Amino acid sequence: MDREHVRELDRIVLGEIWTSSEAWRNLVYLCDDLSHRFAGSERERRAAEFLADRMRAYGLENVRLEPFPMATWERGPCHLAVVEPLERELPAIAMPYCPTAQIEADVIDVGEGELPDFERLASEILGKVVLTDAETNRPGERKSHRTDKFNWAVQRGAVAVLFINQNPGQLHITGSLTGRNLNGTRAIDREAPIPGIGLSYETGQFLRRLAERGRLRVRLATENRTLDAESANVIGEIPGSTRPDEIVLVGGHYDSHDIAQGAGDDGAGTVVGLEVGRALAQLRGQLARTVRVICFGAEELGLLGAYFHATQAAARGECIRFVLNLDGAGRGTGGQEQLVLSGLPELVAYFQGIARELPYDFAIRDELNAHSDHFPFALRGIPNATLSSRDATAGMIGRGWGHTEADTLDKVTLRSIQMAAALAARLVIRLSEDENFPGRQRTPEEVRQQLADAGLLERVRATEGPVI
Repeated sequence: MDREHVRELDRIVLGEIWTSSEAWRNLVYLCDDLSHRFAGSERERRAAEFLADRMRAYGLENVRLEPFPMATWERGPCHLAVVEPLERELPAIAMPYCPTAQIEADVIDVGEGELPDFERLASEILGKVVLTDAETNRPGERKSHRTDKFNWAVQRGAVAVLFINQNPGQLHITGSLTGRNLNGTRAIDREAPIPGIGLSYETGQFLRRLAERGRLRVRLATENRTLDAESANVIGEIPGSTRPDEIVLVGGHYDSHDIAQGAGDDGAGTVVGLEVGRALAQLRGQLARTVRVICFGAEELGLLGAYFHATQAAARGECIRFVLNLDGAGRGTGGQEQLVLSGLPELVAYFQGIARELPYDFAIRDELNAHSDHFPFALRGIPNATLSSRDATAGMIGRGWGHTEADTLDKVTLRSIQMAAALAARLVIRLSEDENFPGRQRTPEEVRQQLADAGLLERVRATEGPVI
């Protein structure tokens, strides 16, 4: 790698990023003008058209929408009431893919809802409403995901699941539920088999206090619709000059949940990727490899856009050198970026070397997880990482403001977007130019071992069919 050439490219992109407020204006439009961008909705479609227009204006080439079929969901009324040991109406929201249902049943509290909790109480869950914490991890911790807990409840015969937000503030937690047919794309496949309901921390603690008295019984009524629909990935490229058939893919998801603006998850990451594309477009003809900027659709409903693009790229025989996922990039006040690799220990030292060279200190971890748009590429053995900003929810549990009504524009700053975009652009430049990049595509056998080491193999086998 010609280091002087790379430093000159750095100077160009840093000048573009640090002297422009374009990224902030883009985020304001996505959040304030469009508000939520729920997958399959008219607002998501308008966001896709806006992002494509911006890519064209910035000089990216081969700009296109990549549509794919999916099931969307429309929220209706949700009523939750305690009927024993007292009578009380409680605030609650249905979670995406929650079916229409009317239920009256006893509640069983499984605490954090880790697998040992479900195993310990397995004989008591049948026919009951499970009360459980939503995600409980603090920064750097690895805990079970909402969908894990939902699936464990379904498997043991629960009739509904109540998820408690772990952060105070009367904020309801949301997040999509697992459908009846995990390999399907139609509404009948994606609708959940039982209701999943999001509660605030305060409501959850009230229910727990009641449960400590003895029998706790609730009545639940939800009205929702799961519908066949379409989403789309938004794609633009800066073609490579000497190795155009090798692709460095970078971007985040532009869809959001319907209860908030989705500013941090993942409006900020989307505009960081768009800003990387805008800055790198100034280097047309100077990058060895093709940089593909992508805004994924329908991430919040199951990484649907990423799965579709990974499948299409494989069918075309494309060579993707690296995937830099930007889920969570650009949040907060900036300066607390971390890069999480996916079971790729040989790349830890490589990126540590980049951090020293830049010089810019960012955290680097190696931990394969299944819950963002990097994962469909990891399943195909493609080297990948997720760049996020850690200080958006300092001191908070799980997703912090994410997946609640509080995921709003005031939680993001122009500086945080610029810092994440500057780092992402410089990483992409090196991933394009370094002929000695140590990453390589894993074989299917190696991928299986990665999944086994991460405790993900059986779940993936159950959901991915012949892929693994």
